[in-house]
Amino acid sequence: MRAIQVAADLAISEIEVPYPEPRDDEIILAPLAAGICGTDLHIARGEFPMARLPIVPLHEFAGRVAAVGRDVRGYREGDLVTADPNVACNACQWCRRGRPNLCERLEVVGVTRAGAAAERVAVPARCAAHLPNGLEPGVGALIEPLACACNAIARAGSLRDRRVLVMGAGVMGLLIAILARRAGAGSLTVSDPLTAKHRIATAVGVERAVVPDALVGERFDIVFEAAGRLPAARQVLSLLDRMGIWMQVGVLAPLEQIPLSPFEIFDRELSVIGSNSLADRFPDAMSLMPDIADDAARLITGRASVWDFAGALEAARAPTSVKTQLLF
Repeated sequence: MRAIQVAADLAISEIEVPYPEPRDDEIILAPLAAGICGTDLHIARGEFPMARLPIVPLHEFAGRVAAVGRDVRGYREGDLVTADPNVACNACQWCRRGRPNLCERLEVVGVTRAGAAAERVAVPARCAAHLPNGLEPGVGALIEPLACACNAIARAGSLRDRRVLVMGAGVMGLLIAILARRAGAGSLTVSDPLTAKHRIATAVGVERAVVPDALVGERFDIVFEAAGRLPAARQVLSLLDRMGIWMQVGVLAPLEQIPLSPFEIFDRELSVIGSNSLADRFPDAMSLMPDIADDAARLITGRASVWDFAGALEAARAPTSVKTQLLF
């Protein structure tokens, strides 16, 4: 079958590999839609230490069941499904504590095991889920990033009546904004240097979208850094009010660092919290997506063929891109 590979030297090529045969507990999917996310961009640049190169990338996807392992129940050929890409051991201390994203033996589809940039992808049946009736594959492929947004919201605690800022109007920032509005945020602001993205933010219900410089002198109770950019991360502390919460959701390259004042954290009783991947929030996102499907669809700003993967990466890096999806 055809597949896209990111090699150890970061070269991107189309390769031929054998069709996967399902293990007893697996299903084989024929992808229909798959999204490029910030993690994929970091993998393509060699900036994601967890990636096991060479790798067939892409971890947010939806498709049809093409084959079923002999021990699998509840799935049959032709079913429309998506999948949680995190394949956890379910036995280590972090899995037992409900944090499978921190599993000591974690495997991730598209990161450490073959992903969806191929004609077929194998996933454990326990990680799969039927798409809700009427949900088209492109929106279904957004369930994984929605689950990441659900994890970030849960990590932040109650948003009711809080002054909330989301930095970055990419797909993660806007999904967080959609959830923050539903969670009763007292005020909701999205910042992004590109005004073209402000229109999308407004279309999905954000009451105020501004450029970062417009925030000087303002204070917020919760700031979600979802841009994954050094300028945004450098700005967070100056925007937090006393007892404010810094939620770091954006992925930056490991060597990128910013100055951090321990005294400020002590003096203003600030909290700095990370939100990594989706933890155990995939079922939450599955249940929620039908309610926000129209808004989620607005976040898909570009589509390309999976076989033009290098071109699709460039489209995803474009300043006006929110979500670039690959079609098969």
